[in-house]
Amino acid sequence: KKEVLEEFYFKLLSNQNKNPEKDNNEALFEFLNKLNNEQFFYLLANESSRVIALAVDQVSDSKKQNFFGRIDDPLQKNEIIMEIGNLDNIPLEAVVTIANDLKQKVAFLPAPKEFSRGGGESMAKILSQMDADEAQQYLDQIQVDDVELYNDIKQYYLTFEDLLNMPEHLMKDFWMNPDVDPDNLAKALRSYDEEVTKVIVAYLPKRKQAMFTPIDKPISKKDIRAARAQLVSLARTLVDEGQFSMDDIFGQEELE
Repeated sequence: KKEVLEEFYFKLLSNQNKNPEKDNNEALFEFLNKLNNEQFFYLLANESSRVIALAVDQVSDSKKQNFFGRIDDPLQKNEIIMEIGNLDNIPLEAVVTIANDLKQKVAFLPAPKEFSRGGGESMAKILSQMDADEAQQYLDQIQVDDVELYNDIKQYYLTFEDLLNMPEHLMKDFWMNPDVDPDNLAKALRSYDEEVTKVIVAYLPKRKQAMFTPIDKPISKKDIRAARAQLVSLARTLVDEGQFSMDDIFGQEELE
């Protein structure tokens, strides 16, 4: 019985001490796994290649891949990769020092919600809060100055005008939607000519066509904008629900 117990404890201690440095490293750098990709890159941006290599080696493969994807300089990327291959030369004391140093710096990182890189989605939100005419002026200028940014914005930015120029099959699906109110639509179409109005109304269910009454008298621009915004919001909801995509709206469906 004594021999069995001694053998058990020997195996237990052997397993615990099989790779003490790796276990220590995992515990020392556990805080890195709690950072998102943006924070992780920000933390290491100004560190030496050796420190970066040590930190990168402690995180998941997906976080590694994301980190290297953010490095523009191929020489720096190569240097870090080479350092990863020589991490066994770093004394444990140095590893502990590096871990503690990085952990202290984490306290000064902005919270994840503070990270924003702008781009098309942010621009679309800004444009959506502007007057439609003013937003269109900015959008037209962006299309001239930066086509790539313009295309990115159009993945998120939708106007009432876009809803009037959708592909035929999508026009039928959208304007037949039960949430399209004929009175609200009449306000939204207030400044459009009779031909455009007839085309859109023809897509409504027969009952709503009978309910639709064009507005001839002047109404406030605020009411017109609100009516159009409501219809755009409905379209955005349908996109978010996956009933169709922004590419569908702009007639850019994938063909097989």
